[in-house]
Amino acid sequence: MILLFIILIYMIGIRIGTYGIFKKLGVEPWKAFVPVLCSFEWQRIIQKPKWWTWMLFVPGVNLFYIASQLSEMSTAFRRHGFWEHFAAVMFAGFYFPWLGFSPNEKFIGAGGVKEGQPALVRSTVREWADAIVFAVVAATLIRIFVAEAYMIPTPSMEKTLLVGDFLFVSKFHYGARIPNTPLALPFVHHTIPILNCKSYVEWIKLPYKTLPGFEKVKRNDMVVFNFPAGDTVVLENQAPSYYDIVRGIAYSNRVDYNTAREMLWSDANTHVAARPVDKRENYIKRCTGIPGDKLELKDGVLYINDAEAYRPENLYTPYSIVFKPNFNLTEDQLSELQIENISGRFQGMPADHFVALMTKEGAEKLKALNVTTHLEPFAYSKGVLQEPIPNIFPNDTAHYKWNVDNFGPIYLPKKGSTVTLNDSIYPQYERAIRVYENNSVERKNGKFIINGQEATSYTFKMDYYWMMGDNRHNSQDSRYWGFVPEDHIVGKAWFIWLSTNSEGSWFSKIRWSRLFTSIHGKWAPTEKKFTE
Repeated sequence: MILLFIILIYMIGIRIGTYGIFKKLGVEPWKAFVPVLCSFEWQRIIQKPKWWTWMLFVPGVNLFYIASQLSEMSTAFRRHGFWEHFAAVMFAGFYFPWLGFSPNEKFIGAGGVKEGQPALVRSTVREWADAIVFAVVAATLIRIFVAEAYMIPTPSMEKTLLVGDFLFVSKFHYGARIPNTPLALPFVHHTIPILNCKSYVEWIKLPYKTLPGFEKVKRNDMVVFNFPAGDTVVLENQAPSYYDIVRGIAYSNRVDYNTAREMLWSDANTHVAARPVDKRENYIKRCTGIPGDKLELKDGVLYINDAEAYRPENLYTPYSIVFKPNFNLTEDQLSELQIENISGRFQGMPADHFVALMTKEGAEKLKALNVTTHLEPFAYSKGVLQEPIPNIFPNDTAHYKWNVDNFGPIYLPKKGSTVTLNDSIYPQYERAIRVYENNSVERKNGKFIINGQEATSYTFKMDYYWMMGDNRHNSQDSRYWGFVPEDHIVGKAWFIWLSTNSEGSWFSKIRWSRLFTSIHGKWAPTEKKFTE
């Protein structure tokens, strides 16, 4: 709310200042409050083409345009110093009313000179300083409020997004998030390279707020978010996952996971708050569940609200294969069919069995080769292959016998929804209640004490999402660390602008067919493919 108020003051101040400037120059002052007409008059005053006005409507470009116009008008009043231009751009809500209504501020002319006089000459150093400062300011604003570039570093979204894909992530679709730490070095995330120190200071910390967006996060959107289970607990120069620490305490002290959680939070010497939310690592996954959903995996098939969920076209899942006698796929055939052999993960697998990751299309191509006697989807069954896996959310094997393919059901909290607290339900929501929503929580004599008051239920303050990779068996996702709070959402994956692989020459590394392709184009589900 504070930032929206600042932006409002900024914009209204410019309009009021323009009113005074127009009045000084004999232009009808009411035009200052008519957006396009005001810009036309502004262009005429600083002697720029009227068509430049339409740059106001081009996202990203409009920030450069506005900065340029503000500094040009400042120059027209012969206020052309570096800091004067800086004030004209950064503090325009106060600077322009001063220009418009101060009797001592006189309009000279476009470029800061009267008609017929030679233009002002700036030093080369000054020209470069202006260009660099305004470019950095504009680029930083674009990065925060419009779009940011990311690279896919891991195969968790194969074959939808590939390692080496470079994409733009939209900040404005869901509403740009106001930085928690506005005082930070531009163009780096949380650590300054080489120096290996923080790129931000926490002298000013802002609460979670967003600008208005065009849409809400939907099921099947590919979303960039801050990793929720990391960087909240730091032990002796390391930053492991929260759940790694809980498991370590449980194992070393031979206690259950609920007791381990309480031991962790009761010992002030073992944990400290770490990076702010906006400085945590960025992940990209597909949003498979939205607030209020009931989510469940049965033998590798995802269900939302008891209905089978949309299956992405490029979903990369395991298949169990038995080849005909004396036949094995060559490396070239594996590559051509986009098959990844993961048989080595399993102990005691029969010699003639083969477990591989592939898309549904790849499985159909393999079947068409007529070289198998058995080919069907593979899933971790309950209670076999050393399941349940102990590092599966909510990390409580006493109450939950879950694994990556048989998981849930679990309810995704919605703002304003309430859950009853008991020993079984509490592990699912402990981190959300304590960390994400900043409450003090204790368990005494089987009772839950929240912020000093005994509680039998809890009402959530935020919405929560469920994120999963399309490469379901090579993805560290919500099945391992749980919910993603709304304040961790960074933006919507938008389009791929470059894609490279790791083989061949520089030119041959480029995947030309993926350049400037829409991420949500061919893979986006239609409404008919999923019903509530």
